[in-house]
Amino acid sequence: MPERSSSRTDANLQVALAGEADANRRYIAYGFRALEENRPDIAQLFFEAAGAETIHALNHLKTMGAVGTTRENLERAATGEMEEIDVILPRMIRDAEEEGRPDAAASFRLALDRERHHRDMFRGALATFARGAPAAAPAPSRPGPRAAAAAPAAGPAAPAAHEHHMGELETEAGRVERLGSIREIVFGAQDGLVSTLAVVAGLAAAGVGHLVVLLGGAVSAVAGILSMSIGTYLSSRAQRQVYEAELARERREIREHPSEEVAELIAALTARGLGRADAVEVARRIARSHDLLLSMLAVFELGLAPQRLGRPARDAFVMGVAFAAASLVPLVPFVWPRAMAALAVSGALTLVALFAVGALKGRLAHLSALRGGLEVVGLGAASAIVSFALGRLASQLFGLEVA
Repeated sequence: MPERSSSRTDANLQVALAGEADANRRYIAYGFRALEENRPDIAQLFFEAAGAETIHALNHLKTMGAVGTTRENLERAATGEMEEIDVILPRMIRDAEEEGRPDAAASFRLALDRERHHRDMFRGALATFARGAPAAAPAPSRPGPRAAAAAPAAGPAAPAAHEHHMGELETEAGRVERLGSIREIVFGAQDGLVSTLAVVAGLAAAGVGHLVVLLGGAVSAVAGILSMSIGTYLSSRAQRQVYEAELARERREIREHPSEEVAELIAALTARGLGRADAVEVARRIARSHDLLLSMLAVFELGLAPQRLGRPARDAFVMGVAFAAASLVPLVPFVWPRAMAALAVSGALTLVALFAVGALKGRLAHLSALRGGLEVVGLGAASAIVSFALGRLASQLFGLEVA
């Protein structure tokens, strides 16, 4: 491989690097201005473009061979600030003052102060580099008088309180996940009650014997159990697969374009009312963990929580059990030989069960239990009345006598 020498390509790389760095800073500034003007949609565009410019700049630096080992990078950083501190920024301050630009002079002074801090920081890190990485330790905080008064006293109760809160964090997610099965329970129970009552009401009104009603209702219930369980499994599995594909795509974007994804999180946080500076700080801290960043973007961007995708087999089982248990309510009275009397008992028991299902749904949703119960009862009663009317019509058409 021929030895590389300085060329127009090397110069072009330097020019391109400067252009990318300038564009990155400008786009970030444009994004902040868009947030100040309450346009998070435009801000997100600028932040995404800024992230892309960062990727371009990193590629240029890699091609130029400008990134060495950590020690080499520290040495360059410690010495590279010297000319800017000793020559460039002081000259800029003098020129700004001579031209009557105190705003620019103040900006240059601020930069000069921070450049000196950076130089000392890099020198300190270089001096202790051979000792290895220090153990991470949280910086001590200095609470004010109010914070100190409000903070709980350290003692035996502190670990217990910590364990209590940690226990809540671990159990609350499981509790909410279990409550997520209320959909299958309510849907399965309600469908089992209404559909089975509709079948037995239609058969009883047609004038067939109680054993035929019992057998017809049982066959309908078994078919419903299979149909609802299989349908729930397939729909839940399809939904989970779609969500997992979306999460995989988002995970890949975080890995390949982290700056753009952080910019999207900043835009999402500001769109929800968080201040610009706070949004930037929160996003910066969240971005340290790709898993946490994925969870946040999944909620804000995709509208889903990775841990709430459901379990197809469990959902199908819950649906089947709820349907089977509920279908017994309108069926059991037909062990009584008098079909019409059994129908009256079946209808009454089913309406009571429907009211209980609706009340449970309302209670879990923190709504009126009475309203929820009456709503479900009304729908079930309407279905039973329609089925009974159809059964009577069939009995008259075919000349059957009501038992």
